[in-house]
Amino acid sequence: MSTLDIDERQLQVTSATVTDDSIIFNMADGRRIEAPLWWYPRLAKASVEQRAKAEVLPFGDAVGWEEIDEYISAKALIVGGAAPGAIPPAQAAE
Repeated sequence: MSTLDIDERQLQVTSATVTDDSIIFNMADGRRIEAPLWWYPRLAKASVEQRAKAEVLPFGDAVGWEEIDEYISAKALIVGGAAPGAIPPAQAAE
């Protein structure tokens, strides 16, 4: 069995963007990491103005939206997986 080793330098976020259906981290090395917005229910329910208030946290490896108490690490987007309570849109429509 192998494990995923991630060098901390690979986790440096320069900015974050939230669209109607995605969250995108722009990384210092030029990559873009994208995940479905439904993975993060608090962010999905936030207003456009609240979503725009993304701030890269001091160590540079995560982004926070203080007003809605949401904090997402680059590692979480790389490894993947929805936040507790997240419901896929198809399942939510049932």
